[in-house]
Amino acid sequence: MRWVRVGSASAFPPGSVTSVVAGSRRLALINRAGELFALDAVCPHQGGPLDHGVLWRGALECPWHHHRYDPATGANLYPANVYPDDLPHLQAQLKPARTHPLEVRNGEIFVGLPDEP
Repeated sequence: MRWVRVGSASAFPPGSVTSVVAGSRRLALINRAGELFALDAVCPHQGGPLDHGVLWRGALECPWHHHRYDPATGANLYPANVYPDDLPHLQAQLKPARTHPLEVRNGEIFVGLPDEP
């Protein structure tokens, strides 16, 4: 894993969702009540721009189809909570968003990315 600086922590106020570029990846950087998280900017549902999403009750909501993801784990929170377990074609739409480790060092944010071949 390699660590990439994406900005100063002071540039990401609580409640913000911001698009950042780390290496060759576009990420959504989320500040949920002072906790910082980094997710891939592409929604796993149908490719929507998660970095243009909003925080809704602590979850990152995709602007295209309103799928919601836990910024800490990437787990789909909605519509996972309303889709019936016995309909596999719906369950297949509930992929998690990819998360990345994040560290704040001396006020600067670094995101951990997989090593590129």
